[in-house]
Amino acid sequence: MKENDDIISVHKVYDSMEADLIKMQLELEGIDSYLKSDNAGGALPYLTMTTGIEIMVRREDALRANKVIKEKNRPD
Repeated sequence: MKENDDIISVHKVYDSMEADLIKMQLELEGIDSYLKSDNAGGALPYLTMTTGIEIMVRREDALRANKVIKEKNRPD
């Protein structure tokens, strides 16, 4: 992602493994993303359970990203 890209949150989870899986799925679909969370630099890892982890993408990728996330969360 470039510094001047318009970045937005498309989803929020409360588990770091789930966030990593979503990020990997987005990357497989060619969508750049990053995870935004606050855990005090790792000193307070439990903060993630209360504040969550946001999945961030470029605004122009938001619709595609939401579709990928929705399909990932669809029951089998």
